[in-house]
Amino acid sequence: MSSAGPLEVIEGGKAWLKCGNGMNLGEAPIYRASDSTLHWVDCLCEPAELQIVQVDADTGDAVGETRVVKLEDSVTVAFFRKNRPGSYICAYFQGVAFMDEATGKLEVVKEIIPTSDRGIRRFNDGGVDAKGRFWLAEIDRVAMAYGPNKCPASHGEPIGRLWRYDPDGSLHLMEKGVICGNGLAWSPDNKTMYFNDSVAMLVWAYDFDLESGSISNKRLFIDRRSSFGEPDGMVVE
Repeated sequence: MSSAGPLEVIEGGKAWLKCGNGMNLGEAPIYRASDSTLHWVDCLCEPAELQIVQVDADTGDAVGETRVVKLEDSVTVAFFRKNRPGSYICAYFQGVAFMDEATGKLEVVKEIIPTSDRGIRRFNDGGVDAKGRFWLAEIDRVAMAYGPNKCPASHGEPIGRLWRYDPDGSLHLMEKGVICGNGLAWSPDNKTMYFNDSVAMLVWAYDFDLESGSISNKRLFIDRRSSFGEPDGMVVE
C-alpha cells in the first residue's frame, strides 16, 4: 500500500472496554505483567485521570470495574519506573514528572515549558528507549488549531519540540519545528527511531545510536498530506 493510498478497513467488533462515564481523550496504554493490569490516562478531562483495569492474563478480557485516580495536572503519557513499584515517569503539561499510582500526586522533575507558555505549548506523547531514556514531544497549540495540514506559512516554523530526559537527570533538546509530536517508537534492532507529527500528517525516521541516544539522517517515512489520516500512536513489532 502506498503512503498516499487508501487505508485498509478492519472490522474491529465490539469495544474491548467501556470506561465508566467515558473519556475525553484516552492516551498511552501500558500493561504491567506482575499483576496483569492495563494503565492509561485521560489527559483532557478536568481533573485529568489515571485509569487502571484488571486483565485476565489468559483471555485478555477486562475484569471488573476500572479504577480511576484523579491527577494534579494533565498527564499525556506515562511509563513504569524500574524497581519503583507504584511509580511512573510521565510527561505532564509542562515537563517531566514522577506520578504516584495510589494518590495521583505529581513530583515535578523537570519543568521545561514555563507557566506563561501554557497557552501556546504543551507536552503530548513520548517513549522510552532501550537504555531507559525518556523521550517526550510537545504540541504547538496555535499551529494545531488550524487543523491537519492547514497551518499557514504566515505562522512561521512550528514551536513544538522533542526532548530526551536521561536516567542521569540530564535533558537534551533533540528536534524543533513540531506541530503535534506523537508515536515515538524504535525498530527491534534499535537502529531506527520513528516520530510522528500528527497534524503535519508526516512520519519521520531517524538513524538511532543506542549507546549515545543520538539521532541523525532524518528522512520522511510516511506522507499523508495528499490523502487523509493523522498518524498518532505507534507500535513496532
